[in-house]
Amino acid sequence: MKISTSEFLTGSVNELLTLQANVNQLNREIATGETLLSASDDPGGASQVIGLANQIGTLNYDAANGQSATQTLQNGVSALGQVTNLLVQLRQTASAAANGSTTPSQRQSDIGSAQALLQQLTQLGNTQGTNGEYLFAGSKSNAPAFSTQPNGQVVFNGDASTNEAQIAPSLSVASTVSGQNVFMDVPAGTDGVAVTANPGNTGTAYALTQGVTNLSQVTAASLADTQYDISFSGGGSSLAYQITSGHGTPGTAGYIASSHVIASGGYTAGSDLVFGGIQVQVSGTPAAGDSFAVQPGATTSLFQTVQNLVSALAMPQSTGTQTALAQQALQNVLANINSAQTSVLSAQATLGTGLAEIQSVQTQTSSQSANATTEISDLQSANLPQVLANYSEGVTALQAAQLSFAKVQNLTLFQYLQP
Repeated sequence: MKISTSEFLTGSVNELLTLQANVNQLNREIATGETLLSASDDPGGASQVIGLANQIGTLNYDAANGQSATQTLQNGVSALGQVTNLLVQLRQTASAAANGSTTPSQRQSDIGSAQALLQQLTQLGNTQGTNGEYLFAGSKSNAPAFSTQPNGQVVFNGDASTNEAQIAPSLSVASTVSGQNVFMDVPAGTDGVAVTANPGNTGTAYALTQGVTNLSQVTAASLADTQYDISFSGGGSSLAYQITSGHGTPGTAGYIASSHVIASGGYTAGSDLVFGGIQVQVSGTPAAGDSFAVQPGATTSLFQTVQNLVSALAMPQSTGTQTALAQQALQNVLANINSAQTSVLSAQATLGTGLAEIQSVQTQTSSQSANATTEISDLQSANLPQVLANYSEGVTALQAAQLSFAKVQNLTLFQYLQP
């Protein structure tokens, strides 16, 4: 096999270029501190870096969502905390009036305070987040959740949806709660059983739900829209009660007794009446013809409860009958406030759970992002002591090759031919 001078020189030049390229690469690594300067340097490593960079981008996006959701949740928790404070004030007002410890002038002053609290409650219902969305409007968060009609009634303009934020791949949390459940559909009365007195009552009695004795019965009655009517007849020692069940509001033309009399007997003042899984206590002395409507599954709104308090405070209490009717209204307000407080606390707990979940996920996200960053750094960063050693070896090899090439290049047979 013969190697021509041209082939030898070409091979030497190629070797020199390879050595020069290696030295240049090592020089760039020393200057930048990185070994992966282009994808062609290490295709496999470059692919890993791209994947890790994408992972970091996703983690950063989710972390930003989590931070935004955290602010929204904190705003919601704060607003509901203020609602709780308002309910405490309303409860104090209703309790004082129910205990008979307020004068007519004080009750008139309390009416003004309650009306002011109603306005504050409406404002809190229209709390906005940092981006201007209405927190309690459900999916219709671009408009106020509540508005006041000319007749003073507060209506809900949103829906029952909740807004969610993605805080990790395939994981989202609710960042809001709907005002439908917090402010509007509040169980009325005690354990969702409301008692109202017939405005035409002439006795001195009022009735209160003491509790539920059979939840399945009450649930079935609620689903069937069944209501009960407690009526009294006779008088003195012969005072008797009768309970009928039906549909519609007892005492109105629309009430239809569907199962006739479900309970009856002689009435003893202060005794409890148990029927349909419900326990009702009648305080005071009812008169013949007096009646009370009992509604399982009744609901009301926080706004209506405040308006009912205003109406109760305005009721006259000059006679025993008037006092009993005012007492019935005030006791109903107190029961509704208790239910409202439970609803608000439940909503706060829901938002608090979301905050805790975001905090937990963000801790994991931060750790994952730090690990991915470290991996990228390991793939890209140069081992400077090793690179410097390689660079020194490379420069030495290049210089030796250059010297060898220069000497070989100058060799020729003509040098040994005498003229």
